[in-house]
This record gives sequence, structure tokens and C-alpha cells, in this order.
Amino acid sequence: MRQALSDGPMLAMMAMQMVIWAALFYSFPASILYWQAEFGWSTGQTMGAFTLAIAISALGAPVAGRLIDRGFSPLIFPLGAVTGAALLIALTHVETLGQFYVIWALIGICMSVTLYEPCFALLTRARGARARGTITAVTLLAGFASTLAYPMIYALAEPFGWRIAILAMVGLVLAINLPLSLFAVKRFEVEARARQQQEPAQPKSAAAPKVLLRDKRYWLIAGSFAAATLTTGVFINLLLPLMAAQGVPSSLSILAASMIGPSQVLGRLLMLGAGARLSSIRIAQIAMVSIAFGAFMFAASGQFALLVLVFALAQGVGFGVAGIVRAVVTRDYLGEENYGAVAGAVALPSLMISALAPALGAFALDQSGPLPVILLCLIAPILGAIGLGRLGKSA
Repeated sequence: MRQALSDGPMLAMMAMQMVIWAALFYSFPASILYWQAEFGWSTGQTMGAFTLAIAISALGAPVAGRLIDRGFSPLIFPLGAVTGAALLIALTHVETLGQFYVIWALIGICMSVTLYEPCFALLTRARGARARGTITAVTLLAGFASTLAYPMIYALAEPFGWRIAILAMVGLVLAINLPLSLFAVKRFEVEARARQQQEPAQPKSAAAPKVLLRDKRYWLIAGSFAAATLTTGVFINLLLPLMAAQGVPSSLSILAASMIGPSQVLGRLLMLGAGARLSSIRIAQIAMVSIAFGAFMFAASGQFALLVLVFALAQGVGFGVAGIVRAVVTRDYLGEENYGAVAGAVALPSLMISALAPALGAFALDQSGPLPVILLCLIAPILGAIGLGRLGKSA
């Protein structure tokens, strides 16, 4: 940790990821109730735009990985940030649901080249076996993205309207993310190229698409993390509507939503503390059990509202760890050769589930209420943990 604090590019990447996640991702769930109130859209109609954005991000993940493998990271990160900021400005001028969908579809492209997947691919390319600690350190500050987004949107949207809140997010991207991106990404790319010259022989992987799709390990990794992602995709994106359906007061809902970010950081600190004592699979399984326990606490919050705080702690810890350990498990079991493309392929099912989860959850919430949604969120990560157990036996 001390070494991380003296690492300039790493510190810059921390701040970059916090800001871009807050702006391009968390601004949606933090603003959804304002959009519904102004435009009269249903939860399903509104969340469909975010589903589209994440689906496009998922489809773009393997492409972004290949670009990073080929050394284009210093171009795609800043370009994604600038384009994303421009699209958020355009968002403040929407008048129809169609325009809303088009803008979020384009933001999805920006997500694919700025969020964790391309970040982890770059860090792994630059630092290889040391990437586990680097990735965890980078995500410590980034874990506060939701803590930045929810209170900031709420504090500005209540007195000034959601458009001012979104424009404030644009300011953060241009003032913080963009200059840090120009600095940090270039430094990591230089480090990656130097490492390639010093270590030309890397562990072999099932990098070819046809070979990868025939590899049982690929399906176990991709499927297990996708199952856990279903729960986080529902809760992160439908958190405020679900809490409202459970009868949780709005002030307590904002507090719980704001706790998820620090809880993610707590989980990552625990992961750092675990170090070499636990395998990457065991860490991932513990994270998935934590996600399931959070869903159980959320179900009980209908009887005792304060349990949403326990939910936020458990969900944040699990989500914070599962979101980054997938990259480590991928490298441990599928190798490092063409890692960006392989990691993008592994991430694709999780990102697609993350894309579908808000819309499916919103539909189920509108039709059946919160309990069936919460039950599904309880079962899915348990299945993921079981799947990873099979991966350990197949190694």
C-alpha cells in the first residue's frame, strides 16, 4: 500500500476511474427518479436505455481489449472521456425517449473504452503477475464513485434540477479525468512496452476465439461471474426504486446507496490483506456469498428498514471484490497471452447480464413487486460460487 501511494500513474488511475464511473455509470441510477418524474416514463422504459448502454459496452469489450493489446490505450481512454462528456451535455437537452436511448447507446461505446475492463487489461499488460495488487489498489479510490454520484446528484438536483447535476459531472470528467488520463495511460503503456521487451515469453492462453470457446474453464469463469453480476446489476441500477417498493424512507435510501462505495473499498482492502493466503477462486467465492447475504438482508428490510444498511455493507464488499477478482481469475486460469482480448471475452457474458438485469428487474418489479426480484438476486450469486468450485476441481 505504501508503494501504491508513491506510484504517480497508479494514483492518477485511481482518480480517473472514480470520476468516469461516477459520470458515465452511476449518474444513471442516481438520476432515474428525476427523469421519471419529469418525463413520465415507467421504470422499464427508462432502464431500457441503460440496458442498451451496457449491452453495447459488453459488445465493445473484446474490441477494446484487442486495441489495448496493440498499444492504442493512450488514444482510446482520453477519446472515450471527451466523447462521454459531450454526450452527457447532450443528455441535458433530451425531449423524447428515443433521444434518451440514442444518447445512452453512444455512452455505452464510451464505457467500453474507459471503465474497469480496459483499465484492468492495460494494468495486466503493464505489470503481469503483479497486476493483482495494482488492480486492487487502483480500485480503492474508484470504489467511491457511487458515494460521489448519489449525494452529488441529489444535492444539486433537488434545488437546481437534474440537468445542473449532470453538467457538474461533465465538469469533473473534463477537469479531472481527462488530464489524468493523458498522463497515466501513457505511462502504463510505456511500462507495458518495456515489459514486453524484457519478458518476450508469456504464459500461453487459449487466445484464439474457437479454442477459447471450447475451453471448459472459460465457460465456468464467464458463467460464474455472470451469475453474480445479475444480482449486482439489479441492485446497483434499481436500488432507489427497490428501496421505495420496500418502504424504505428516501433519506435512509440515499444513506444506504452512499455506503456501497466505501463498502467496496473495504472489500478491496480485505482482499489486499488476504494476499497470498487465499486463492483467487476462494476470494471470488467469498465475495459471491457476501452478495447473496446482502440480498437476504434486503429482503428482510421490508420488516426492518435499517437492515438496508447491512445490505449495503455486504453488497458493497462482495461487489467490490467480485468486480476486480474476475480479472485475476482470468489471468490465473487462461493465461496472459493476448490478455485484453481474452479478458474482454470473459467479461462479455457478465456485461450482457449486467445490461439485461436492470430491464428484466424493472419489468419484474412493475409486474410482481420486489420479492421475486430479491429472491432471484439471492439465488444467482450462490450458483456463481458453486460454478467456481467446479473450476477449482478442473484445474
